[in-house]
Order: sequence, then C-alpha cells, then structure tokens
Amino acid sequence: MIESIPHLVWQSNPLGDWIWASRQWAAFTGQGPGRSRGYGWLDAIHPEDRERTREAWQQAARQGRLSIEHRLCRRDADGEAYVWFSTRAEPRRDGDGRPTAWFGTSTDIHALHAIREEQARLVHELQRRTRNNLAVIRGIVRRVADGASGEDVASHIDDRLAALARIQASITREPLAGVALDVLIRNELSAHALPEPSEFAGPPLRLPAEMAEKLGLVLHELALGAALDGHDRIAVTWSAAATHLTVTWREGARPGARPVIDATPQGGMQGGALRGEMLERMLAYDLRATTTVAETGRERRIVIALPLPG
Repeated sequence: MIESIPHLVWQSNPLGDWIWASRQWAAFTGQGPGRSRGYGWLDAIHPEDRERTREAWQQAARQGRLSIEHRLCRRDADGEAYVWFSTRAEPRRDGDGRPTAWFGTSTDIHALHAIREEQARLVHELQRRTRNNLAVIRGIVRRVADGASGEDVASHIDDRLAALARIQASITREPLAGVALDVLIRNELSAHALPEPSEFAGPPLRLPAEMAEKLGLVLHELALGAALDGHDRIAVTWSAAATHLTVTWREGARPGARPVIDATPQGGMQGGALRGEMLERMLAYDLRATTTVAETGRERRIVIALPLPG
C-alpha cells in the first residue's frame, strides 16, 4: 500500500538516522537502501539546502515535528535535475512520550514553487511599475507647471494623464508580453479623432512596459499637435534593427484646411511651445532618442531613432 501512494516515504530513528526508505525514494533519487541509511539521504538534497535541512532536524526534536521545503535530486535515464519537495515527519512515541521513531513523507511541490516564484516576480514588477508611474506623473506635472499658464495647467495635466491611462490599459491587457507598437500608435490617433493613416506599416514589435509608457506619451504629443494644427493626413512607419527602433511620423493638411489651435484651451503659442518642450525632453532624456524634424509648406516629417533595451 505504501508503494502505491504518490510520495517518497521513509523512517528514521530518534536521532534522524534513516533506517528505511520506500521504493519511490530509490526510484526517484537513485539511492538504494544502503546509500540512504544513516545520513546518506542528505546526499540527495541540493548542496545549498543541506545545512538548513540539518537545522530543521535539530529543531524537530524540540518542536515535535519536521517541516521543510528543499530540493531533491532526481536521477534517471535523462540525467540529473533538482525538484522542489515538501518534507514532513511526525514521531511515534513510547508510553513516556519519548520519540522511538520518525515517519516522514516527501511530496513533489515543484509546480507550486514555480507558481510562487512567478507571483513574487509579478509583485516585484507591479511595485516597480507603480514607482515608475509615479515618477512619470511627477514629471508631467512639473513640466506642465513650468510651461503653462495658471488657468491652463489643469487642462494640460488632465490631457497627459488621460494619455497615460490609455497606455496603462494597453500594458495591463498582457502585462508580461509587452505592448504592440501598432496598437500604441492607433490608440493615440483614435483618441484625437485623427483619420486612418494614409500609410501605416512596420514589423510586428512589442515594447516592454517602461518603454511603451515613454514612447506612448511621445505619440500622444505628436497626435495632439497634428490635431491642433489641423493636419488630417497622417502616415506612420517604423523599422527595427537589433539595437534601434526608428519611427517616422508624417503629417500634413489637405488644401483649404485650417488649424484648430484657437478652438481649444490647449491652443495658442503657449500650447505649441509646451508640446515642443515636452517632446524634446521626453525624446532626448527619457528615451535617449535622436530626432530629425523637417517642415515643408504644410507638411511635417519627424524621424525618431531610439535604442531598444538589450
């Protein structure tokens, strides 16, 4: 019956010297009865876990139970690999309450341990992104406050925070996969009611969250500027090399179109200057990008080359 349960079963004397191990132990570790007896079973435990396993045995004598998670070496035809196990044991006592033997089991928890590690990684990533978002918001507020008049500050900040919210929505849909660049661009075009681009092309590319946040805010400023300038002909293309991403943004107005700068509280020379300053800071300092701007008549061409994370 013992040999049919999905655990490694063993028995030791009161001092922790093994006197018996089930066939499951031998099949998993490759240790025959002779090798696992005494303290030979410690050889099957990962070297980094052996000392705390010894300490757990010492505490077990005082606590009346053994409970530890450690890695056991699996030996089979494919070689060796360490697997996480939960090892527990309880003593059998005599009439005076003194342990006469220990009976224990070791249970495979490798999948559970992997889930725990993934959860810890996600919590760490969430904390990192929260700190990053606070830094981004602080930067937005500081830049707007430095460049906008008192009555326009709230409107400017609200606009940039709405953009950040859109970016975060894209990130949280697939937090581990990154954000598709084409989705990031289309979201900003749509948010500013810009028409379907006359050209929209580039390789499939997913950006890590931090880079997507910064580039998304840049795209917001570009789309906002195009909308306020009455530029309703948009073309966006991009290409990626091993180390760099190049985004080309082209915009222009159809004949007879009029800028809508004066029709919005974010318009005027001040709004345009603020957008230009924020773009310059985000591109040069946040993204370490090089930017080329060319304007001919009613058309504007912006080429952004930025390093990709290694």
